[in-house]
Amino acid sequence: MLSQVNFKSKLPKKLQKYASLGVIPKLFLAPFAILTVFLFVLARPFIIIQVHKVKDWRLGHFAVNTETTRIKTRNFNEKRLRKLRTIYYFGSKRASNSFLTEMFKRELPSVSGHWGWLLNEISETIPGLNSSKESDDYDSESHLFLNKQVMKFKEYEIEEGRKFLEQTCELRQFVCLIVRDPEFLLKTRTRDFSYHNYRNSDIKTFVAAAEAVAEMGYTVFRMGAIVKEPLISKHPRVIDYATNGMRSEFLDIFLGAHCKFCITTGTGWDSVPTIFHRPVLSVNTLPILHRGTVGFNSLLFPKILSDKSTSKPLDILSIIERNSHDLLSSQAYKDAGVVIRDLSSEELVDAVTEMAQRVEGTFVETPEQKEMQAKAKHILSTHPKLQPSPNYYPIRAQFASCFLSRYPNFLD
Repeated sequence: MLSQVNFKSKLPKKLQKYASLGVIPKLFLAPFAILTVFLFVLARPFIIIQVHKVKDWRLGHFAVNTETTRIKTRNFNEKRLRKLRTIYYFGSKRASNSFLTEMFKRELPSVSGHWGWLLNEISETIPGLNSSKESDDYDSESHLFLNKQVMKFKEYEIEEGRKFLEQTCELRQFVCLIVRDPEFLLKTRTRDFSYHNYRNSDIKTFVAAAEAVAEMGYTVFRMGAIVKEPLISKHPRVIDYATNGMRSEFLDIFLGAHCKFCITTGTGWDSVPTIFHRPVLSVNTLPILHRGTVGFNSLLFPKILSDKSTSKPLDILSIIERNSHDLLSSQAYKDAGVVIRDLSSEELVDAVTEMAQRVEGTFVETPEQKEMQAKAKHILSTHPKLQPSPNYYPIRAQFASCFLSRYPNFLD
């Protein structure tokens, strides 16, 4: 009997190297890819065809950018006779969430592998044929919040999620909590992300807030893939889903899509409830006008910024004038003479209580709080540094009333 021959093992070493990098199949496919892109160009008087590279290794970028592009394509076609067709290139060997990848792929025309790589690379060299860079413009995400339609789960997926909730969620009402810490990036990346440490929070300060929400009749799922510490609580409706073995990539998406609301400190996973239009409470967040504040259903209680020399909390105008509203590193805050303070457990309890009451429709603002909300809205909608531009979000969220009441000088 003839033994099987491993053809690759017979290739010279240099050819093996090229084969492992995909050079040989890419060279074979290149003429066909060039011809395909040429046909895209010829078709432009009748139909616009674009390639969009899906950035799927970080969940926050993956979920929001892909959903935004999907909605922009559909909205474009509703208003114009000449239609737009977007082809999505899924290039990563290991996406941040395989289930979300599957959800997108069953709704979107997609390519992958060497063929997808070639179409993306070639289309990037021709203006108007690649939309990947357009999704980086912050203002483009307005499409996401102006659109109510979201992706659909299949019936068997809904049934699987329902069974999980029957086993774990006493009253079927649940809230998701995601608290950013450095562990995920430390364990999954070789690059130094310590400049992002100003965004981290201590899970221990959230125990009282989680228990307060649980006492209001909700089950609280603490989310996360890789976390530094467990959330330790004796309350039966506070579940450390991130560490107790329940977690799956399907449930990461299902829970985020069906929660009553999400409590987040501003990290990638909160893009899941965002694209499914769930209400989001952003606490302990920085930058103070964090990208999570674009949503209509967002409520914000940021970290407290103080002047290093006076130790007094900074008001919103001082923060904006110092350009401290969108600083992106721990060192940048130090250089600006700004001290960062995390919220206390008591402040977090106030924030989550207000959010739950708002979602339930039982929250009542005082006349003073209404006046402060109007003043905050005026500042955010008129300050020249905050107005929509190709690289800045229009701010639509509102500050928590409990935040404005605790820090009345914030609006001075």
